[in-house]
Amino acid sequence: MLKDAMTILQDMLDIQSRALLAGDVATVRGTVLLPCRQIMTGGELIVETEADFERNVTAFSGSLHSLGVNQFIRLVTEAEFLSDDYIQGYYVTHALRNAAAMVPSYDNRVVLQNRQGAWRVIEEESTLAALTWPIDLLRVSDRGLLPTQAPRNDVRRTSASPLSLYQGFVDSLTAATLTDDFDAYCALCDMPYTSHSDHVDTQIRTPEDIRPFFDMTVQIVSGQDADTMARMATSAQFLGADLICGYHDTIFTKDGSDSLPPVKSRMILRRDGVQWKLKHVTNALANPSYPYTAPEPTEALLTHREIQERTKSWPTLH
Repeated sequence: MLKDAMTILQDMLDIQSRALLAGDVATVRGTVLLPCRQIMTGGELIVETEADFERNVTAFSGSLHSLGVNQFIRLVTEAEFLSDDYIQGYYVTHALRNAAAMVPSYDNRVVLQNRQGAWRVIEEESTLAALTWPIDLLRVSDRGLLPTQAPRNDVRRTSASPLSLYQGFVDSLTAATLTDDFDAYCALCDMPYTSHSDHVDTQIRTPEDIRPFFDMTVQIVSGQDADTMARMATSAQFLGADLICGYHDTIFTKDGSDSLPPVKSRMILRRDGVQWKLKHVTNALANPSYPYTAPEPTEALLTHREIQERTKSWPTLH
């Protein structure tokens, strides 16, 4: 017999709640897909790495213990299938010591994805106050309000594949570069957007801000080092009703052979009407500034959390 959405969500929450109270990182990890988007009152972030995940769970479990919590209960109030592979639900969290509430009960929203038969969290939102990360002391915001229902145009209500959408987007971005079509490139950007590398953070507000990077890339693929390029998506995930977080490698070739080392990148895309547009890009590059004559790729792509730490005063994903 097929389970309904509320039962699936409650079963997952029960497993996760026991594990959080016990500080069982491995069991909690089995209930979450990375990257996972976390939204709290006053802030949001994307958890991408195992190290950040463990740090987050350990700190949250520690906060429960510091409050003396011995009953951590989360009860589903509403849930629905967005499509065959996605569930969105709402629940209330109670953190108790015996029968006494250690913090006010608070509301939560969560989205689960079915991956190989297991329902796991990809997006979660709560009315906890985002004073620090990771959360080492539970504080419930007195001004937090969650959306009352899922948007009807949530992309997860469709059969769309995030990886296919992401690959299509980076193909369009690459085609605009290879044809030197600056207007087409700009039309794929949701300005203002942010651009980052190992050492450089840039806010792109106008087409004039895009021009240096665009011209530099056009020059690279029409010069001595390369005659073409391709972006190959490696993974992508829906992290919101209108958000995709994706990862790709940029390959430069000349006369059919690799001519420059590949560049690892992450892009966050936001849907504007029916068009997906660039909202955030990070490239694994050691170049101290740009424009540059040739990319200097590195192996480690800075995480979205690390970027946020460097740019705390900047706008969030939206």
